[in-house]
Amino acid sequence: MVAVLFVAAGLAAIGVFVVAWRRDASAALAGIPLILGGAGIAFVGIARFAAAGTPHLLGQEVAVLLAVAATALVALGLGIAGREGAR
Repeated sequence: MVAVLFVAAGLAAIGVFVVAWRRDASAALAGIPLILGGAGIAFVGIARFAAAGTPHLLGQEVAVLLAVAATALVALGLGIAGREGAR
């Protein structure tokens, strides 16, 4: 479980670094799926290893929800960035 949490923290940290490092808004949006992907891996890891005797689907459901949210946020951000660049 510790390895899963280290991978999740690493992905989230890389995502935060990408968001903070990039100056262009559309390039900085590439870090959002990494951040939410790290959170999704943490949820799946906790559901897999810490839930004794309960269904393991809750962490996976939250991870899928985070993946959908990341995709929606990137699409929204790219739409806003594209609209600002056209002016």
